[in-house]
Amino acid sequence: MNRAYCWLSDGQVIGYRDLDTGLDHLDSTVHLGVYLAAIEEWLMVYGVTCRRVGPQQPAQTVVGRGPVAWWRRRRAERADRARAAAWRDWQLDRPSWRVPTDPPNGGWRDLVRNDAGVALWARAAVDQPTSWHDWGGYSRARAWRVGAVGEESVGAELWRLVRTIDAAWRFVHSVPVGSRGSDIDHVLVGPGGIFTINTKAHLGSNIWVAGDTFMVNGQRHGYIRNSRFEAERARRLIANVTGLDLPVRGLIVVVDPRGLTIRQAPDGVAVTTRHQLVKWLASQPHVLAPAAIDRAFDAIRRSSTWTANTRTNRDVNQPERA
Repeated sequence: MNRAYCWLSDGQVIGYRDLDTGLDHLDSTVHLGVYLAAIEEWLMVYGVTCRRVGPQQPAQTVVGRGPVAWWRRRRAERADRARAAAWRDWQLDRPSWRVPTDPPNGGWRDLVRNDAGVALWARAAVDQPTSWHDWGGYSRARAWRVGAVGEESVGAELWRLVRTIDAAWRFVHSVPVGSRGSDIDHVLVGPGGIFTINTKAHLGSNIWVAGDTFMVNGQRHGYIRNSRFEAERARRLIANVTGLDLPVRGLIVVVDPRGLTIRQAPDGVAVTTRHQLVKWLASQPHVLAPAAIDRAFDAIRRSSTWTANTRTNRDVNQPERA
């Protein structure tokens, strides 16, 4: 006898599905909507199949008459609407693409398990000061921590994009590339295309961009060149797995600068701030169909995609503290 039970958060069982016959057995039809949504979600996530017949009517339904019965029905309906709303929120917080799909025989790791900033937190743990007067050690560890927090804040913005704007977007964090310890902060795919996101935590700094020039408080950095190379490398690796030559664009996200001035937009690389990230992504024209998004993300989430050998295997983008 195989059954899938569904119960409320207070422990009340509202029904079950017989997986051998496909029949649903409910104690009451009050929670029918929540029950069907929960059961179908469970079957999809765990890959369980059964013959779908339909819900069976409860053995008996007490209708009742009078003001007391009317008030109880109203209270039950309000409780059911609240549970249905909670279930919709639960579904938004746990989309199916975030369920890890590691293969049973190994071979690769599902990158949806990765947390944002994990590589920088690891560097901060290693780069601890050797003594109380090792000011350089304190400075290095703090820089790694600031960078890690910056990546986490950008990861939160990506989740806000998926949660409240467009659920078609998907992403992974801390993508290890090659064999020299380099990684991509975030890889994002959705209707607006594929992006390799490079987070730069220059809090309170003045950022000036013109073409390939990226300046922080008057000092030049090679972020544009690195981001362009990162996107091109990602394009090749994804194409090796999918067989599709999908364009990949580099995106630099500056965390909480004092000001950002873009005199001339770089070729193939976009620059924005953390606060403008969601708005910027939502404004991008749709260039990928749902089928292409699914195929690209299936490759992006596999660790084996990013460790494949290519003709150009330079690891330019080592973990940076800013």
